[in-house]
Amino acid sequence: MSKFVFDTREKKNEHIKAYFDKHGIEYEIRKLDVGDYQIEEKPQISVDRKRNLQELSKNLMNAKDHSRFWKEVRRAREQKIKLFVLVEHGGQIKSIEDVAKWMDKYSGVSGRALMDEIYRVHIAYGVEFLFCDKRSTARKIIEILETCKE
Repeated sequence: MSKFVFDTREKKNEHIKAYFDKHGIEYEIRKLDVGDYQIEEKPQISVDRKRNLQELSKNLMNAKDHSRFWKEVRRAREQKIKLFVLVEHGGQIKSIEDVAKWMDKYSGVSGRALMDEIYRVHIAYGVEFLFCDKRSTARKIIEILETCKE
C-alpha cells in the first residue's frame, strides 16, 4: 500500500485527513518542495490543491502570489516532477473550459482571463489542472497519485 505525504504548509485540509483516517490510509506530514501531496514511492508526481478558483486566480493573476506560484511550477519542471493542480471549486466548474464562465466579484478577474492563464501554464510547463467538489478531493488526490505513470 502506498504511503502518502502531506506538505506541512498545507492548511485547511481536515476533510482530506479525515478521509484518509476513516479509510486507514497511511500518511505522513512533512515539507515538500513541490505541491501539497505526493506518494513517498513516487516523488516525481505531485498534487497542489487550491480551495477554489479565487485562490487559483490570486496565485496566477495577483502580482504578489504570481511569482511564488511560478517558482513552484519552475521548480517542478527542474526536478522533473509532474504537477497537478486540483481545484476544489465544485458546482459547474468541471474543466478548464468551464472556468471561462466564472467571475471573481472581489478582484474583477474574468473567467476568460483566468482560463487563458491556466492554458498558458499548462502549455508552457505541462501542469495539469483538474477540478472537483470538496467532498471528493481526497479520493481524487489518491486517484491522481496512484494512477499517474509520469
